Amino acid sequence: MPKHTPSATPGDGGAAVTTWYTSPAAVAAARRMAAAGVVGDPACAMAAVGRPDPALLPRTGRVGIGQSGDYTCLVA
Repeated sequence: MPKHTPSATPGDGGAAVTTWYTSPAAVAAARRMAAAGVVGDPACAMAAVGRPDPALLPRTGRVGIGQSGDYTCLVA
């Protein structure tokens, strides 16, 4: 996702806005997961192979995302 892209958070009628940004910590965690071939890193609030469902994250104003191959890390 591009840096600083506001989007409505699902389930709240579009009132809340979450800012998505490329997080260096999330990118590093995604690279570690990809290198190890496992899902899960202490830096990630949510980790997945493929695209995670952002509705599963706690409501927050900023979500950092990092990707490496099929591995995705979200930092809230």
